[in-house]
Amino acid sequence: MKKLLPLLFIILVLYGCIDCGPQQELTVEVSFNRIKDSLHLNHVYALGALDQQLFNRQTEDFNNSQYFPTLTFPISLLADSTTYVFEFENRTDTLTLFYQRDFYYKKNCGFVVDTKEPARLENSKSTFSQVNVSYSSYLMEKVTFKGGIGGGGINVDVTL
Repeated sequence: MKKLLPLLFIILVLYGCIDCGPQQELTVEVSFNRIKDSLHLNHVYALGALDQQLFNRQTEDFNNSQYFPTLTFPISLLADSTTYVFEFENRTDTLTLFYQRDFYYKKNCGFVVDTKEPARLENSKSTFSQVNVSYSSYLMEKVTFKGGIGGGGINVDVTL
């Protein structure tokens, strides 16, 4: 019986957990399909970003990965779009990502920030061959022992 009480307590605590959303800057995951193309990425940056250190680390990750590198970039919460510039050896590509910022009050959390699909018809502009953008909430729908369900945010698949 003594062993069951702590387990029951832990289950009740986890059952009562709610997700108040990201506790840091919102990010987008960009996955690249480059099987046919072995371009070397010299530099990547976001227009208007104050700190470029994160982008320098992402450049190294891209060049060290052979086939499907996935990079994580912050998105701007000052506007409904963020533009990234990718400078390769022989070409420069841009990716402008559109989204709708969503600030609202959530019970037991206070004000939270999230994004959703933009109201406009296009969700991106790019010089890449193909770009597919998927949107989901940054807040988890259900908190579980393993972390939760949902909370993926914005994901982009790019074909060079």
